Amino acid sequence: MDKNKAEIVDRYVSFMNIDCYQHASDVIDAIIEVTEDEKYSNRFWEVFKEKIPQSYYAKCSDEKVLYHVCSSVFYIEELFEESNHTVGLELMKNCEYQCC
Repeated sequence: MDKNKAEIVDRYVSFMNIDCYQHASDVIDAIIEVTEDEKYSNRFWEVFKEKIPQSYYAKCSDEKVLYHVCSSVFYIEELFEESNHTVGLELMKNCEYQCC
């Protein structure tokens, strides 16, 4: 057997059994919770919430919910860091690493 072929590692990661819709929905739940406090709410978060896909509210799995979260990863992480919302930060990291 060729020595080089033995060292090749398959780096493909399957998304099977990962519920990215649920991960993204959990992040949105945390955003809504944090931004209920006016100290952490601003025009950006009001517009973000206005643009949450209807499928989130209908609890209907839809990739638009994931796209909405993944398009604002850095802002979401900053929100959770500033508000010391460790659960939200963990949810965002989990969603980002597994799905975004």
